[in-house]
Amino acid sequence: MKARFLPPRENYSGNLLWNKESFLSKKDEIDKSLNKLREMGYWASPFPEGDGVTFNIYDKKIIRNNEQMLDDFVLSFDWVDIEKGVSSDSNSELADLESDDRMLKCIVVVPLDKIYIQKTIHLDKYTFVCRKEFDEEPYERFGNFDCEYVQFEVELNYKDLLRLDKTMDHNDYVINKCLALAEHALDIVRYSHSSFKVKEFTPNPAGQMNNGFYSVNIIPMEQTHMKAFELSGISRPISVSNNWLGPQVDGFYVPGVQYLSFIYSNDINNEIAQAVISALRSCRQSFYSIGAESQFLNLVFTLDGLTDPAGNGWKHRTFIAALLSKGSVNVFARKLEKYDSLYTDVRNKLVHEGKDFYELNVDPDDCCEEMFTYIKDVIELIADKVFNHRNEMETYAIALLRDPAYVANYTAVINRVSTARGKRPHIPTW
Repeated sequence: MKARFLPPRENYSGNLLWNKESFLSKKDEIDKSLNKLREMGYWASPFPEGDGVTFNIYDKKIIRNNEQMLDDFVLSFDWVDIEKGVSSDSNSELADLESDDRMLKCIVVVPLDKIYIQKTIHLDKYTFVCRKEFDEEPYERFGNFDCEYVQFEVELNYKDLLRLDKTMDHNDYVINKCLALAEHALDIVRYSHSSFKVKEFTPNPAGQMNNGFYSVNIIPMEQTHMKAFELSGISRPISVSNNWLGPQVDGFYVPGVQYLSFIYSNDINNEIAQAVISALRSCRQSFYSIGAESQFLNLVFTLDGLTDPAGNGWKHRTFIAALLSKGSVNVFARKLEKYDSLYTDVRNKLVHEGKDFYELNVDPDDCCEEMFTYIKDVIELIADKVFNHRNEMETYAIALLRDPAYVANYTAVINRVSTARGKRPHIPTW
């Protein structure tokens, strides 16, 4: 069992620090060792948090230098391997003694910009807090922000918290981790309120302030000597900002939102749920990407990643269209033709011919919005059918594609489109 010794300095008492978890069962031994110290003339008291003791010598008749005090502690705590601290900071010493996997439950508060919330909204683990001027109970706010913010409970690595405010790089690391968690909440906002056709309905990235800084508040919920942290810094050197007002969020009423909230609360955790999280993160990247080409192509790749379609060409197109059909053969035929056009006449020209959108006779925002809608349609399908694995979604799509009505419709669409392009039709079989 190891401990670190920090001698008294200036107006500060000394500390003997250890890993709380390792010493939980050592109360009797600690009490006996403290009594030995007190008999030597020390004032010594255990920390209420259980991670060490604080001490000093107030009797001016007793003169002990740092090395002598360390010897006294080694003698009194003869069952502990005591080392002299390498710094004068107790948190740094505790971090060296802590295990890598100890977590601390915290409330994280992340400010939101370019979003308008007049009344606080609760969605499972997330609370979207209205701006302060509308708050009927402003004294209950956890965050020190006047603007809207999102708050949630999460377990953070204890070592990471102990090392805060030591270096800018480490602060930025913790800030960015909190921002990544907060972006899951904003993924739900973008899913329900944002549009590539009305980009002013896109909120700014989580935590991004209008001065280019990123800010978070971290409030420990478990017993610890650490107080709340207010972190701020330019943790991301490049950012994207909405030049307009952002969305007004009064609630979440679109299909699939409850399913998403269950995923982010870990009430649903399976293969396809992880694919949904990845897809929404990728949609987020499209919203903040500069350039319609990169926005659109990323959405195309996102849909493929979410659905994991079988085959290529018309086999690929019919599989996607079956998932988008909502069980309607008429919807299937329309989606198949539209999706094929987006893939063949837009995606392939951007990727294989190096075209820009201005060279194509299409509206880039319409194309992006259509692809974003497809991704949301698949998420709604997953939520409705409660798929847990991709093979369940594949089985569902293939069952539709083997239906005679679906076969007749995709055969007609493929023949018509292929003829118009002057190509021989390749009818897939399922």
